[in-house]
Amino acid sequence: MESRKFSQLGLDFTPADGYIDASRKEDETLDHELFEMLERRVDELVEKYNALKNENAALKEENQRYLSEREGLKSRFDAIIGKLDGI
Repeated sequence: MESRKFSQLGLDFTPADGYIDASRKEDETLDHELFEMLERRVDELVEKYNALKNENAALKEENQRYLSEREGLKSRFDAIIGKLDGI
């Protein structure tokens, strides 16, 4: 079968890459819904991030308090051991 040019047949076709991709209203609604869902997910992630950040800061404070308490107890223990060595 011999290939023919469409212009020979009296037809004027635009190549596929020349078409305009016109969005439909349904697509716009779907895009809007997806964007809102994405926005909600990002908001949730930001809230979780901030909660974890605050929890991490509180745990660092608690850890520092325990380290200080440990050093105090260690000093008291060393003092008691020193007194026992003197007996």
